[in-house]
Amino acid sequence: MDLGLYGIYACLFLGLYFEVFLFISFFEKVPPVKNSTHPKRYPGVSIIVPCFNEEKTLAGTVESLLAMEYPKDKLEILIVDDGSKDNTRHIGEGLAKTHPQVQFFSKENGGKWTALNFGIPLSHGELVGCLDADSFVAQDALLEVVKKFEDSPKADAMVPAMKVLGPKNLLELMQSAEYTFGIFVKKTFDNLAAISVLPGPFSIYRRGVFDKIGLFKHAHNTEDMEMAFRMHANHLHIENAHTAVVYTKVPNTLRKLLKQRTRWSQGFLQNSSDYSHLYFNPKFGDFGVLVLPFGLALFLGALYSTGYLLYRVLSTLITKGLDVWASGVFVWPTMSLEHLSWFYLNTSMLTFLIIITVGMTFIAILIGRKIAGAHFGVGTLLSYFMLYGFIAPLWLARAAWGTLWSKETVWDSSHK
Repeated sequence: MDLGLYGIYACLFLGLYFEVFLFISFFEKVPPVKNSTHPKRYPGVSIIVPCFNEEKTLAGTVESLLAMEYPKDKLEILIVDDGSKDNTRHIGEGLAKTHPQVQFFSKENGGKWTALNFGIPLSHGELVGCLDADSFVAQDALLEVVKKFEDSPKADAMVPAMKVLGPKNLLELMQSAEYTFGIFVKKTFDNLAAISVLPGPFSIYRRGVFDKIGLFKHAHNTEDMEMAFRMHANHLHIENAHTAVVYTKVPNTLRKLLKQRTRWSQGFLQNSSDYSHLYFNPKFGDFGVLVLPFGLALFLGALYSTGYLLYRVLSTLITKGLDVWASGVFVWPTMSLEHLSWFYLNTSMLTFLIIITVGMTFIAILIGRKIAGAHFGVGTLLSYFMLYGFIAPLWLARAAWGTLWSKETVWDSSHK
């Protein structure tokens, strides 16, 4: 057997082992269904909306917050304009004049993390959250988060279930399935007390978190991931409110998607380096012992598998090309349908591993769809299985290259 093929087997076994581990962890504590109960008390909540050149979506974002089923006197919204060059400031000021719950602030451009840090000291809520200016919350999202905090007094931060807003083209449909798979993974990590990121769309913190560990940092343009790492490093608890739904816009072109995911992936590598002491350290629970090592191993495994497959394809093409050059004859491989039989099916262990891995991913997506009440058809699933395996290696390779050469990723407000 080709020695390189052993690596492929190892990568597939690792991926399959991880998926089995996720399923076991998920079914150990199946998430409860949404109920119609209300919180016993309504704490004050401050939502910071950092924005940079968000004239197209800012009004809709704020209006979705204002439409939430939550006492008006318990909710304040702080729009922080991070030096926008479009009409964002005019829209923000208009919203503040029209709605007493809304405040507008403007500052010089410094990045999303500086906008959040600008707003936190100006807020007054017992709970402090963030909502990216291209995301929109369900009407009961805040109620569901507050109920979860009430049921989990030890929770220091809460993350919602994220869905893609109105997917249209194939890339957006692919991401819709991916986000749904992420709902399943996030709930599983919740059972393990090992959630690895606090996404910008509607992550909510107890105010005391910032008193204990400080405000946001630049963190390689992934401040939401660094904050999660820092909370685990300080033994603070992050939980998932799977019944709290937020909708977010996603990149609609390959260029935008690659930039966004390169930043996310490189942020994982660089934050992992900054917090390397968490790896394999039982003091930090399943996050340090399992989730971080698995994440890094799967990252490297995906790169290896892609590199090996490219090598095999190129070597085959070169060999065939040399044969044609030497003989001057090109023979098309043919097989008559009448000669096809079960004998010709590839029944190697590799085939079975691929089928099982894909099948388990399919089931996980369906579970994620059920958890958050998502609705999509066969086209969404097909787009994921047809495209993701070809596109993901591109941003993984770019992230590895950028990390290797210490290149900083660029923030682009059009694809958070």
